[in-house]
Amino acid sequence: MHTIWSIGEAMVELRHAAPGSLAQTFGGDTLNTAVYLARLLPQAQVRYVSAVGTDPLSAELLAFIATQGVDTALIARDPERLPGLYLIETDAAGERRFHYWRSAAAARHMLGAAQGATLDAAACELVYFSGVSLAILDDARRERLLGLAARKRAAGARVAFDSNYRPRLWEDVASARRWNAAALALTDIALLTFDDEAALHGDTDPATVLARARAAGVGTVVVKHGAAGCLLAADAGAPPVTVPTEAVTPVDTTAAGDSFNAGFLTGIARGLPPAAAAALGHRVAGRVIRHPGAIVPVAATADLVDAAGA
Repeated sequence: MHTIWSIGEAMVELRHAAPGSLAQTFGGDTLNTAVYLARLLPQAQVRYVSAVGTDPLSAELLAFIATQGVDTALIARDPERLPGLYLIETDAAGERRFHYWRSAAAARHMLGAAQGATLDAAACELVYFSGVSLAILDDARRERLLGLAARKRAAGARVAFDSNYRPRLWEDVASARRWNAAALALTDIALLTFDDEAALHGDTDPATVLARARAAGVGTVVVKHGAAGCLLAADAGAPPVTVPTEAVTPVDTTAAGDSFNAGFLTGIARGLPPAAAAALGHRVAGRVIRHPGAIVPVAATADLVDAAGA
């Protein structure tokens, strides 16, 4: 059985349900990926690594994660802090804008001594985290996160990383570049997005993004590029290939990249060729963006479990 860790911040999600009212659920980039991994790999153990409070809303958040099939035993409880919160606004084309309240969130203080000892004692086959996972932490905890990933990799796990660059979370561009480079240096599977990398590095085409990741030693690189599909390099010496996406009319593009990542990692875990794994990623993302919110109803993705080879 595969054991997969997804590390990051789980948050309270709000979105407009009707004039004057808000619908509340939960989400967060690495949580979204964890949930879709658990759906697509029902025989795997998907474990979320984070920190939440001891308040009633944190308890609801933990219960929600558990109902999605994701193990919560590695989530620390912080009696002095609360979970972060975000509001999604979507336009007529389904494109979204986020507003965050997360500066005092418990997840910013995860990876303390007790949690770190628990994580060191536990085993996994895949560690997944993102640039957001790094950005919310101080430098000491960033070092702990990368150190944890490096130790698990040395023990035989693979490391997957999505840069998911969010400028407002970083102190400055130089810090973001430095920590992203440090993450790529220990990454086996890079799941990057062209728009994010262009904002961070000034790249003008996906090939430049791919080349930088390969130069860092990453074996499998995916550069997501919206409706243009993705650029994939997975075989040493072989030219990269473009894997097209499905034509979809989006309702809400929240979690498009997160759900793609889950589909791709599922395909790799199932032993699919990388191009087929990318096609599965596109299929999962295409299904998710037809629904509002980051984590869509189970029924919306149920048939994709068979497509994933479960």
